[in-house]
Amino acid sequence: MCRRFDFVVIWLFSWMFLPVLAEPLTIKYPAVASMSDFRSEYPIALLKLALEKAKMQADLQPSAEPMSKSRALYLLSTGADIDVVWTMTTKERELAYLPIRIPIYRGLGSYRLLLIRATDQQKFSQLKTQKALQQLRFAQVHDWVDTEVLRAARFSILAVSQYNNLFQMLLKERVDAIPRGVLEIEAEFQTWQQQGLAIEQDWLIYYPGAVYFFVKSDNHALAKIIEQGLEQALADGSFLSLFNQFFHQHLQNMALSRRRLINLPNPFLPPLTPLDDSRLWHRIDPHN
Repeated sequence: MCRRFDFVVIWLFSWMFLPVLAEPLTIKYPAVASMSDFRSEYPIALLKLALEKAKMQADLQPSAEPMSKSRALYLLSTGADIDVVWTMTTKERELAYLPIRIPIYRGLGSYRLLLIRATDQQKFSQLKTQKALQQLRFAQVHDWVDTEVLRAARFSILAVSQYNNLFQMLLKERVDAIPRGVLEIEAEFQTWQQQGLAIEQDWLIYYPGAVYFFVKSDNHALAKIIEQGLEQALADGSFLSLFNQFFHQHLQNMALSRRRLINLPNPFLPPLTPLDDSRLWHRIDPHN
């Protein structure tokens, strides 16, 4: 009887000290402004893939309120409500936040097409030089890096406060075009084509750049998890597979290699950008 009692006591005692199953890590990212804003779908899918590859249980949650990029970065710096942001890298941002230096869009975020009024295509086709294109007026959101890159290259830019305002400025003929990323513009065209907007057919603007995941400057643990997961996804091909799932057909539709390319410098590009790592970039060689 004594031995049976001892066994029961030991059994109960051992259960008291079994490790408690860890709760999934909660990771918050900036919420989109509206259900029609599709731009976060791929970054969220890639972040989920990275966490899976790193064998990290995590609950990805949008912030309580939609927010601008500058607001998201401010909250990231304070550690309040935002744990990860994806955005174009700059020297300033890499000093303020911790970048995971794997370009999530394989560099294609720096190739820009023009969204125009459909009736203006002939006007753009008749342009022959970069200088002629610079005489036109473009709309961009005020806190985008693209805005400053284009201004530094002497393009005329009307800066607006919100993403949706871009399209209204074009429809109201306040600007001639909206430079948009090659991976974004087709869905935007589908949203606005009934109101008379179209993808310009001749020009392609490029400057070197990378969109990274950024975390708070002292959150080395989360940065390491995301980096390890992305590296594993690169190694086993799942990164490229996910990228192609979202963008392969779209890139074929855009026929980028047949366009006239304008190369611009990016004075805000950090020196540690891994431009020589061929695994990370999708290269385009357009006709000039």
